[in-house]
Amino acid sequence: IMLVSKSLLRHPMARSTLADMAAGTKFEWVLPEQDPLVKPENVTNVIFCSGQVYYALVKARQANQRFDTAICRLEQISPFPHAQLAALCDHYPHARHLTWCQEEPLNLGAWQYVEPRMATCLLAQSKAHHGKRLRYAGREPTAAVATGYKVKHAEEEERLIGRALFVEEVKVGRREQGVPIYES
Repeated sequence: IMLVSKSLLRHPMARSTLADMAAGTKFEWVLPEQDPLVKPENVTNVIFCSGQVYYALVKARQANQRFDTAICRLEQISPFPHAQLAALCDHYPHARHLTWCQEEPLNLGAWQYVEPRMATCLLAQSKAHHGKRLRYAGREPTAAVATGYKVKHAEEEERLIGRALFVEEVKVGRREQGVPIYES
């Protein structure tokens, strides 16, 4: 059973091999950055996310050459993996920004659950980021899960991805194969 949109059904990055599920393996609550071009000593922004927004972030980071940004996934948020996240944050000691990115609106996604727990995690367990606060990059609060208007949905997604990758509001200069290229 897949509890996400069908867009990831045959996505090449969302596949697992049988070896990933064989004896001796275990479920990973936190998935660290996978791209070898992202060097921990050069990372200035760490993005945490969950779900399909990860794939949009990875494509946009690649297209915009933002290899100073690490993208990490929380695969399970309850019980919250405090120790794993503190260690992951400390793996990027030069990061100036820690960001939570979600596709859902502020009042409907995991932000309300993750933010206070991450604050506790950073305060109690992180050496490099003691007391830092998590930034939010996502849609504004709304009563509906989605706009119902494809163009507006795409604009909102481009804005939240830009905010996550660039830590500020940036404009889309052009699109290459559906991926926004931001003016920086």
